[in-house]
Amino acid sequence: MTTRAELRTAVRQRLEDTGAAPLWDDATLNEAIAGAIRHYGARFPREAVTDLAVAAGSTSFPVASETIDPARIARVLDGAGAVVPRYVETGRGPSGAEAAAEEQAWRWWDGALRLTRPVATAATWRIEHRRSRSLPVDEVSAVDLLPGDEEVVIALAVAQALARRVIEDGKRATSTKGTGPLAMMAMAARAEAERLITHRLRRARGGWVNA
Repeated sequence: MTTRAELRTAVRQRLEDTGAAPLWDDATLNEAIAGAIRHYGARFPREAVTDLAVAAGSTSFPVASETIDPARIARVLDGAGAVVPRYVETGRGPSGAEAAAEEQAWRWWDGALRLTRPVATAATWRIEHRRSRSLPVDEVSAVDLLPGDEEVVIALAVAQALARRVIEDGKRATSTKGTGPLAMMAMAARAEAERLITHRLRRARGGWVNA
């Protein structure tokens, strides 16, 4: 389990900012960590399951969950655990006997799961989807990331903290010369973060499942 406090300590050590008068305060580093987790979550979203009670004879089921992005739905499973395919618009609707034999399929519209055929029996369906990672809300709770991915988030947070400092110093300075070293450090930190992300993606393709 890794906490925000532990991540912040690691980021501060990486920035070599552990003195009595630190350059980055805790609030600034917390923001950098939050930004890093947003970026990390966009590349490595959390896998989630939402259960949905469906009533017999219905074809539309509102989903009371703001965490579902229809573009990130991976699978819909019916009450028997069978995969229900996503509806594909063909431009020609079936009719007569063809319509009666149409395969069950789903589409998403206006916050509801809509089916091509009425559900035969009441059951609990499951929606498997990917969602954003939760941001830290305190110092002691576990951060929403996979074990072993701490270095990715630390590198991203270091890059964000340095980039923000470059912007702030640039606004105050009459010349950009003083921001050059920091800018180079920010670019190097970002490159390191992208290297770690690429390595992580290769491991994922090799069979490591997100959680």
